[in-house]
Amino acid sequence: MSLTDQQLRAFAERGYVVVKGFFGPDEVAELSAFLDALRDREPEPEREAKYYEESPVTGETILVRAENVLGAHNPAITARLLGPKTVEALTGLLGEPPVLFKEKVNYKLPGCRPDKLHQDQAAGWNKYADYFVTMAIAVDENRADNAALSFLSSGNYPQALMTEEWQPLTEADPPYEPAEDYSLLEADPGDVIFFDSYVPHGSPANTSARSRRNVFLTFNRRSAGDLRARYYADKWASYAPNKADQARAKESFRV
Repeated sequence: MSLTDQQLRAFAERGYVVVKGFFGPDEVAELSAFLDALRDREPEPEREAKYYEESPVTGETILVRAENVLGAHNPAITARLLGPKTVEALTGLLGEPPVLFKEKVNYKLPGCRPDKLHQDQAAGWNKYADYFVTMAIAVDENRADNAALSFLSSGNYPQALMTEEWQPLTEADPPYEPAEDYSLLEADPGDVIFFDSYVPHGSPANTSARSRRNVFLTFNRRSAGDLRARYYADKWASYAPNKADQARAKESFRV
């Protein structure tokens, strides 16, 4: 799907753009069923990776995210998410064909902790490339009470790190200050948010009774190479997946 000139300008000015209805109802239903099955099964070693934490809201053990879910081990959903319309949209934003760098599912179950205001690039990504674009796919309704994402919407940020690596921009939860510079992006299933790796964003804890599942696919320019295998090897060495009975009690800044 080619993005319009207006959408490309919005991305250039603000660092993100919302595309309504990028995926249709049947595609969302397929993705939702896949995420449910992924939630309920044991991950395959060295393939799918799951991360569990103790909720600071409820004290319960909850699934926070799953990673490395695309590829030959899940061919149908891989073909769906990395199809021609995705490639076309990302090519317009990156200026050349995209290569998948990493992917994650944020389950954001009831009781899930906040994601602090941050730049994705601060999560150690400079060792791989200096620019990425992420495609966030809303699988559930994203609303203020179930941790919809907030983005800096003024466009007033540098294409550079604003903190030391691995540090959030603030410990505060939304609404961020100054409030007029940020937008809460309430999204419907099938909507997509494209955003660059420097635009500040975050979300509050999910204190509702509803999940807010979003899929985040991050891409680099083809000229930077295929970095995905190296990224996951490095990440699993320093921040290994865990199981429900090994849930981490302390949150950490990982994206």
